[in-house]
Amino acid sequence: MIIKPLATESTVTDAAITAARVVRLVNSHASATSSIAIANSVAVSITLLPLSSEIVEKDIGAAVTATGGTVTGVPVAFNI
Repeated sequence: MIIKPLATESTVTDAAITAARVVRLVNSHASATSSIAIANSVAVSITLLPLSSEIVEKDIGAAVTATGGTVTGVPVAFNI
């Protein structure tokens, strides 16, 4: 899979993250996990481990929040 960032990393509550369909979330904290909540039509949450990242497909307009850790995000495009 080829992943292309569409902007610079920002806080997960940034409007660009909310408006995106696919985002990359990064927890850059060395020891703290982060709980990520995504307000899709059916709300979901995931745990992001320290020093890790995930690519997430979400509803356009769904807000993302993070509790714990040091989480940033960026909208991405991908090609398989």
